[in-house]
Amino acid sequence: MGKSAPMYLQLRQQLVDWIREKNLTSQDKLPAERILASKFTTTRVTLRQALAQLEAEGVIFRSNRRGWFVTPDRLSYDPSKDIGFNVYVQQQGSIPRTETISKELILAPRWLADKSGLEVNTPIFHFVRRRYVDERALLIEHNYINPEGCAGLMALNTDDSLWQLLRDQYSLQPASRNIEMYPQALVDDTADLLGVNTGSAGLYLQRISYDDVGRFLEFDHEYWLHDALKLVVNVKG
Repeated sequence: MGKSAPMYLQLRQQLVDWIREKNLTSQDKLPAERILASKFTTTRVTLRQALAQLEAEGVIFRSNRRGWFVTPDRLSYDPSKDIGFNVYVQQQGSIPRTETISKELILAPRWLADKSGLEVNTPIFHFVRRRYVDERALLIEHNYINPEGCAGLMALNTDDSLWQLLRDQYSLQPASRNIEMYPQALVDDTADLLGVNTGSAGLYLQRISYDDVGRFLEFDHEYWLHDALKLVVNVKG
C-alpha cells in the first residue's frame, strides 16, 4: 500500500503482516492496545481506526472487556440442506454448544400471527438460546414453536438441537421452510448477550417451518456476529 494512503490503512496492512508473521490463528489474542501502539509507533487513535477496519473486514474481533482476537474461519451455511446447527458445525471441525437463556409460554402477538398464519393470542412456546462455536458466542436465537403436538416440550432439556428433540420425542419435522437472510445491526439485549457494543454489525437470519400438510411448526429468527457465517449453495447444472 502506497504512503499516500491514510495512516490507519498503512497501519492496517502492517498489522495484517504482523499477524501472519506471528502465525496467529483462530481466537489467538492480540497484545493490549497500548503495547501495539508502542510497537508500531503510532497513536491510540490511529491504532483504533486500523483495528476497527480489520474488525469490519472480519480479520479480528473484539470481545468486551477481554481485548482483540483473531477471527476464526467463517462457518459455511447451505440453506438448501436440512441439517441442524450442531451437525454442520461438527462437520466443519468445530465444537458447538447451546445455552438456553429463557423459555416461556406466550400468546402470539400480531407480528407473529401474521408470519405464522395463527390467530392473535394463540399460545406459543418461546425459547431464547445462545449458541457457541469453539466457545465463542456466535448467535442469539429465538424459537417460536407451535405447542400443538409437542406438549411437555418446556420441561425437556433444550440445550441441544430442538429439531432433533421434536423428531425423537414427538415425530415432528418440517416438510418445507422459508428462509431469509440480510445484514442487521446488533442492539440492546442481543448485543449484550454476544458481548459486543450495541450497533455492531450483524447478520439476521429467519426461518418459517411447516409440516407436510402446511401447518405452522416454528418461526426461528437468529442474530449472528457479522464475521461468523458465509452462504454457500451448490447448484447442479
